[in-house]
Amino acid sequence: MKKILFVGLILAVLTLGVSFGFAADSLENTTDLTKAISDAQSQNKSILLIFDQDGCYYCDLLKQNTLSNKDLLSKLNDGYITVIVDINKEPQLAAKYQVFGTPTMIFLDSNQKQIGKIDGYVEANEFLDYIKGM
Repeated sequence: MKKILFVGLILAVLTLGVSFGFAADSLENTTDLTKAISDAQSQNKSILLIFDQDGCYYCDLLKQNTLSNKDLLSKLNDGYITVIVDINKEPQLAAKYQVFGTPTMIFLDSNQKQIGKIDGYVEANEFLDYIKGM
């Protein structure tokens, strides 16, 4: 009986830990811009578009180094709905925001007005400084 109670207690603690969440280990993102806009408006968040493409060395570097920084992940997950945009699959969207290379990060308010842009690869500290200054 004590073992069952102990196992139940462990499961309850683990479940609560998952529900309340711990520090972000990855960037929460989508590829659905329409859903992102709706979510941004309902959650009062901004939108971050990350333009990317297969075979892009600096895009991979951004994912591996910059977007793995826990402080940056926390800020992005808390304040932005992030959309990963493949520049080759969405050329109209790239043209709309004058994206000519990857990676490029476009920041929009919840009404889709552009409020910022980062062209090219940046380190996590630079990225954090940029969003803090917006």
